[in-house]
Amino acid sequence: MNDELQHGPGSNNARLEVVLDDSKFFGHPRGVGALAAGNFFNSFAWGALYAILIFYLYSPFTKGLEFTQGQAASMVTAMGACNSIFVILGSWLADRVLGLRKALIIGNIIKGTAFGLLAIPAFSLTQGRIFAFIALFLMSLPIMGASNASLTGQLYRKTDNGRRDAAFTIHTIANNIAGLVAPVLVGQIGMKNYHIGFLIAAVAAFLYGAVIFFTQHKFFGPLGEKPIKPLEEGKFRKIFIRFMLVLIVLIGTIVALVLAEVISFQGVLNIITSATFIIPIVFLTNLLSKKDLTALDRRRMKPFLKLFAAQIVMALCGVMLTSTVAIFIDQKIDRKILGFEVAPGSVGTIYTVLGLVLAPVFVWLWTKTRATHIRTTYKYGLGIIFSALGYGLLTIPIVLFKDQAPYSLLWMVFYYLFLTFSDNLVWPIGSSLVAKLSPEAYDTQMQTAWGQAGTIGNGIALILFSFYQTADQQVNLFPIMTGLLLVTALLIFGFSKNIEKDMV
Repeated sequence: MNDELQHGPGSNNARLEVVLDDSKFFGHPRGVGALAAGNFFNSFAWGALYAILIFYLYSPFTKGLEFTQGQAASMVTAMGACNSIFVILGSWLADRVLGLRKALIIGNIIKGTAFGLLAIPAFSLTQGRIFAFIALFLMSLPIMGASNASLTGQLYRKTDNGRRDAAFTIHTIANNIAGLVAPVLVGQIGMKNYHIGFLIAAVAAFLYGAVIFFTQHKFFGPLGEKPIKPLEEGKFRKIFIRFMLVLIVLIGTIVALVLAEVISFQGVLNIITSATFIIPIVFLTNLLSKKDLTALDRRRMKPFLKLFAAQIVMALCGVMLTSTVAIFIDQKIDRKILGFEVAPGSVGTIYTVLGLVLAPVFVWLWTKTRATHIRTTYKYGLGIIFSALGYGLLTIPIVLFKDQAPYSLLWMVFYYLFLTFSDNLVWPIGSSLVAKLSPEAYDTQMQTAWGQAGTIGNGIALILFSFYQTADQQVNLFPIMTGLLLVTALLIFGFSKNIEKDMV
């Protein structure tokens, strides 16, 4: 009887073998097609949102919610910071409670609901702002964590390296297509009506959840059906009740203090800012204090921490893209081409196109030329220098041609070109270095810790935006970023030998 359950046609083993042997999607399991479609809809939804969100927040009522430019930048940044913090919780829920498939479905329902709230027209400024705060809170809950990538990997046997690598390439293609289409389409629509743009983003999020819901049993077999390491029976209920009580008390206290005018909007941002430093530091401290780390592991933590500090600066650059740079494009750049006005949210498509064109060039450089022998830390430092050059470039018009705005769109084209060079040096090489330095037992936690650089980067941005409120003030961040990046790159070059010595 037991043997029949293990090996019969309806057993989990038999169902798994069917999935692993599937090649009906261009030589891959059909689950890859479903997950690639999910990646497309996910990238489309977020691309659509970021193409219009910050402009909606500071546009005059009734078109927008009339926050100041500084408040709008802070709100978008705070959402990104909370999302980075809660991704730890999302991955835990997927692994221990929901299972990967439910995490993907529930996560996209929550995300689609958040975008849908913004799609509801603001009948009053108060109602619109309340809906925006609720939506931003829901966006901060990445319930699905890294479920898509994890489920993709499980569709292949450990020895099936070629097909698995190709599967993630398929995902990259899906992401890139969405990254090209969403900002152009929704950015232009947003110039006329932001709510239609948010509705499109919501539909894309719901479609992601629907794809997984309708294909889960047929395409994935037993994969992702249950948690990988389920909690003991009854334990989740206790944890959930305690978590909700803490959350309700925390949110209730903050709301009560705001209504009583004990703390202000800035006070709430200060609470979030504090969390962006405290939580990553606690996470890192816990990781570094693991008793089973070997002497080699502890030695490798030294270069990890040095690179982590540099990655915080690079993460700050990423925050600037969706806040300060976005406002600069809207307020300071001439976006008319042959009499046609390009939406500010659509300008970023230039960045995506350059990324698609230049990525294969860097793959060729690292595999077919002598560039592959360049010291890894030098590549990383060079990437930081390219980012510095990008921000240095944007500093030129605000210093030399201060009274001649709007500036030519060419400034943004060359800025994006420098950032594309930087991306192809910093991000893949940084992830590769972390993989090399990670203790075998804590590889996932080390990658999560590396991602927390983004959380701290958001926290630093929140502090900066409390001082730089308007577009005219925020352009002063460009020379500051130029100097900070140059110093960071020089430190990487200076400590290069010591870093690489401890990496061995």
